[in-house]
Amino acid sequence: MQREYKKHGFFFFVPSDGRNRELWCLKPGESEINCGCRVLEVSKKEIRTTEGAKKVVLSGIIADYGAKIPFVSWDEREELAMDKVVQIESAYVKKWKGLAALYIGKNTSVIEKDVEFPARTELMKPKKRTIEEIVGCEGAFDVIVEGDIVSVSRNEEKNKRVLVLDDGTGAVFLELREKEVDILFGTPVKARGNVVQSEIGYVLIAEKVKIMDGAVMIKEMKNFLCRCT
Repeated sequence: MQREYKKHGFFFFVPSDGRNRELWCLKPGESEINCGCRVLEVSKKEIRTTEGAKKVVLSGIIADYGAKIPFVSWDEREELAMDKVVQIESAYVKKWKGLAALYIGKNTSVIEKDVEFPARTELMKPKKRTIEEIVGCEGAFDVIVEGDIVSVSRNEEKNKRVLVLDDGTGAVFLELREKEVDILFGTPVKARGNVVQSEIGYVLIAEKVKIMDGAVMIKEMKNFLCRCT
């Protein structure tokens, strides 16, 4: 086992295996990826090839100790079933809906493993990341970012507010799915969602947003004022 330190102030342990890559920070264009993971979600879709033949494609989400990532398999494989732990070898990474996704091709091997691994309920939880980490990895899937709203403006063409979230390590645009949330300049927030790269920069598409309150808000406001003065 090896101990990995994250900037969020805690340690966690991951298996030490020189052949395997962690799912966190995989980037489009990378290949020959080996990883150990648990299948969190999987679904089937039937398509027709250019030759007119029917083919089943699998897609879903896998996770290791540090991150979750979408996957796509061009072949129907019984090992890729929900809650199974598998060893994937010789996969590659492409962009899917603006996010890095692990692609399992005909030359990829998938082996079911009987090893100790965190439970599905634990791996479904999002990990907290800094904006600096996210930008360095060219985006992120289902993460938590905490910071302050440092800019509020309006895009008249699209008739929606434009928010900028800063956590002290960097800034991203914040797109709210919860339309009723009223967020003002300087508000400390905790947002969960995907971070994708767009023509305007990196955008956190937030499925959930929580406005911090009480002592936490006071502390965050002090940090915000220190950064802005």
